[in-house]
Amino acid sequence: MKKVLTLFGLLFVLLGSAHAQKGKQAIGFGLSYGTEIESIGLGIKYQYNITNPIRIEPSFNYFFENDNVSMLDLNVNFHYLFPVAKSVKLYPLFGLTLSNWMFDMHDFDIDMDEGHVHIDDNGNHNECRFGVNLGAGAEFALPRNWAMNFEFRYQLVSDFDQGVINIGAAYRF
Repeated sequence: MKKVLTLFGLLFVLLGSAHAQKGKQAIGFGLSYGTEIESIGLGIKYQYNITNPIRIEPSFNYFFENDNVSMLDLNVNFHYLFPVAKSVKLYPLFGLTLSNWMFDMHDFDIDMDEGHVHIDDNGNHNECRFGVNLGAGAEFALPRNWAMNFEFRYQLVSDFDQGVINIGAAYRF
């Protein structure tokens, strides 16, 4: 787990140093709903336009506990922006996700004979998996360098597939 977090940290540092080159940037936040966890999530994101139509967006989202399960995910998505009006752009997205599901096992009945369930001293269990994001979104330019977006992505993660609906805002600089 530490190696994976280090890898994502390195990716954020590399992307942050890319601003000295070309492209527009934005930093933002969002409100999400996960269809499998059935919970609301909060997230932050950073956007960097590699070229005018191609953008990379690393993000971090935390989904609040529901039925003793919470989740966080780290994503790196690529968008291809299609302008459809002066202040509206549509985009397909493709990316990678690291999904970590956290289970509070205090209220669960567990059959320990299966041998594959590990519960720590606090009664917690984590499942961490890599996956792929596929989806689409719309971005709406607002005054004073702000933009709003609406996005749907499907996370293909072994045993934890889910749809994620997101509405967010970003400040462009």
